[in-house]
Amino acid sequence: NPEEIYTDESHPIWIKERVKIDVGYNNEKMDVLIFRPRDTQGPTPSVIVYPGANYFSTPPDIDDINPGEFGLDFIIKSGRALIWPAWKGSLDRMTISLISSPEDRLRNFRELLRYWTVDTHKTLDYLETRQDMDDNNFFYLGMSYGSIFTTHTLLFEDRYNAAVLYVGGVNPSTPPMSDGINHLPRIKTPFLMLNGEDDYLVPKSSALALYSSAGTLEEDKKIIFYNSGHWPLPRNQMIKESLN
Repeated sequence: NPEEIYTDESHPIWIKERVKIDVGYNNEKMDVLIFRPRDTQGPTPSVIVYPGANYFSTPPDIDDINPGEFGLDFIIKSGRALIWPAWKGSLDRMTISLISSPEDRLRNFRELLRYWTVDTHKTLDYLETRQDMDDNNFFYLGMSYGSIFTTHTLLFEDRYNAAVLYVGGVNPSTPPMSDGINHLPRIKTPFLMLNGEDDYLVPKSSALALYSSAGTLEEDKKIIFYNSGHWPLPRNQMIKESLN
């Protein structure tokens, strides 16, 4: 049940759309931002963004999101659409939690994991209805939080051709019932990981744990460490590896 909020053609590189779709739970709707490259021919591949923690805590206004802020404009310049859904708990779907007990917080987090899975399904369902999108070319792009806490969606969504994980890893402090660690051996999606040697938030051991635990075939996964911290990564090298 898509509702087009607006289309903005003022940018020289992309055409921006804001669409609202039903997610199928709690009578909620989800905004989806679409940044389509200008002057493309035929159906466009899509890269779906799972952003960093700030988008779940102190996010910008949804209409202020700019792919260039994190250097992601190269994806659109390469002829791919960048899709930025307002995942449950982020952007204009943030909820103020008054939960105090550890048990209730974990229960709430488990619910978020489920919602993110459904949100992913609905985003791809919607893109498949569009004739201008290539429904054989969907890609996952995780950034920090989106490469740590939402990677379980890869297990439940086989429409992703591949995933690119920026500064991601595993979080060993989260109990098994609400952590993707138990899902990792079952994930078969090809993926690329780009991390920093001196990352103070995601240490090298955490990144290597994700890489080695994932069930993806060895020839279908790759990890690279740069002489950098958490973010940003060396831009030229990041672009080259991501597009390859």
